[in-house]
Amino acid sequence: MYLPTAQEMASALFYLHEQLTTLSLIDYSQSNGVVDAASRLKAFGSSKSWRYRIERSKPLILIPVLSAKLNADISPIVFIDIEVDEALWEKKRFPLKTLNLTLEIINKSNGRLIHRSHIDLATCNNKGEYQDGPIFHLQFGGKSGAKENEPAIFKLRRPRWLHPPMDLFLMAEMLIANFYPEQWDKLKKQGDWISLVTDSQKLCYKPFFDIANEKIANDSLLNSFWASNWDDNQN
Repeated sequence: MYLPTAQEMASALFYLHEQLTTLSLIDYSQSNGVVDAASRLKAFGSSKSWRYRIERSKPLILIPVLSAKLNADISPIVFIDIEVDEALWEKKRFPLKTLNLTLEIINKSNGRLIHRSHIDLATCNNKGEYQDGPIFHLQFGGKSGAKENEPAIFKLRRPRWLHPPMDLFLMAEMLIANFYPEQWDKLKKQGDWISLVTDSQKLCYKPFFDIANEKIANDSLLNSFWASNWDDNQN
């Protein structure tokens, strides 16, 4: 398995911010938490146990883009809490200890939230009991910490869909490819960007699909990744 150091992750975050700025995908005058997260990570140097957050109060906001279906500009907003633990990595267990990656999309014409989804690591209580659902899951709506007067559709907790974990770089790639095709055409040709994305794939996707490939012929993948079975299936 692959696990970057805190310094390597800081450099990757600085590079991400630079590319988003160069491609005019963020408003440079609008502060976001990417640089702050990178600066904090630098202090951990060569440690392979690290955590960074991009808070709801200072999210990554991409520039508005026209939605033809809505006849309105929309803006993707991302915040994340992600933590890796070298001790898990050394035991050849999945190195992600914390993951909550949230995407919101706002209709800029009226300020309304039109989409919220999370890619999460299932939570575990003090008794060692996991919440119901796959250990890594995609959830539409869910807890937000936002306004209580949101429509009920944004408060649904289930279903939780089995989904490989993603980090900020994989989310950024997905958003750019979907909403900003001209910038995506430029970015995907850059060797440094491809290297950054493949590192994220090795951290997030490879251990997930290694387990999936092992289990796919003799067990339900949903059962294999069900949170209550997770610890046993890694041993």
